[in-house]
Amino acid sequence: MISYDDIKELQQYKSSADAMVLSLYLDVDQSRAANLNRRFETTVENLCRKLGENNSSPNGNSRLAAECDRILRFIREYVPHGKSLVVFSDSARGFWWQRDLQVHLPTDARWSSKPWLRPLLDVLEDTDRFAAVLIDKHRARILTVDATGINQRAEIISDVPPRHTTTGTDHMWSQSNMERDHINHIKLHARKVVEELSAFLDALKISRLVIGGPVEATSMFISELPKRLQRMVIGTVSISVDAPEDRVHAELREVQHRSEQQDESRMVESMITAAKKGDRAVLGVADTLEAIHQGRVYRLVVASNYRTEGKECRSCHVLVESGEDSCSFCGGQLEPAPDLINRASHRVIEQAGRVQLVSGEAASKLAGTGVGAILRF
Repeated sequence: MISYDDIKELQQYKSSADAMVLSLYLDVDQSRAANLNRRFETTVENLCRKLGENNSSPNGNSRLAAECDRILRFIREYVPHGKSLVVFSDSARGFWWQRDLQVHLPTDARWSSKPWLRPLLDVLEDTDRFAAVLIDKHRARILTVDATGINQRAEIISDVPPRHTTTGTDHMWSQSNMERDHINHIKLHARKVVEELSAFLDALKISRLVIGGPVEATSMFISELPKRLQRMVIGTVSISVDAPEDRVHAELREVQHRSEQQDESRMVESMITAAKKGDRAVLGVADTLEAIHQGRVYRLVVASNYRTEGKECRSCHVLVESGEDSCSFCGGQLEPAPDLINRASHRVIEQAGRVQLVSGEAASKLAGTGVGAILRF
């Protein structure tokens, strides 16, 4: 999975005047014809060639060529284990980081002074880990879902007697007793699953839950959940416990996507209202960058389709909009920062803040500003 621990690990790569890292995001999905017969190798070769053509520094070009050779050697031996591959490489510093992801990412590469994290942050927000329970009357599966796919954590099978039809003078009494016994066994099964699920969620600190299965089973199971677990439920799906994994994954992701879109929209609306009142929130590039410089940002919020350029001071490394000629803080020289949002994201994470990329209705609400921040103080 991808987590903020991974992002913090990447923060250990410290930028400097001569630091350069090659960031690669590669679609390697073998269900796509374009990736069969290892055609993704040619894709990487083409990306490296384009990077070389766009790099004007002779010294930087030789370093880039060496870095591309390093990644190409890896790619030629690489066996795809997911839909996308992410690699960050700087051989001069002995730096190498890679992950296989079970989500699609657009193929792209960057040669820059820091790892290009924006696509990874997008994945983190879109595929943040949650738990799921698929349950019927006698069987249950506890799953986790994240960027690596679905992982089954537990399976619970209970002995539930089937419903019977009786005959004779005691038919109604017997039928009623057997029906009651049948339902009691289903409830015991549900409680057993609840007990295991509760311990599992606490151990992994997961706070979002999707329930799946036949409607009757999911309704009974939710009724057996304690209130604190009921509050974690973000949706339900009507699906068989034995459904194919790709269908399970698609159904669960759809529930998660709807829930996150709603949460993002409410969060952005709250941030906009707070910013207008001057209450620990700001909107727009200039005010957001100033808050980052002051170490006040708790959460940086960026519309997923928002792009902007800026500048960075060579001396104090403050980030500013493109309009200024010299640093207003130290008077130092400003250099172009075409990846302004990526650099701003690094700063926020370095300050123990979080970065959230929003889409859909939430992004529409940020139209005109593109970026904002929820502040610590």
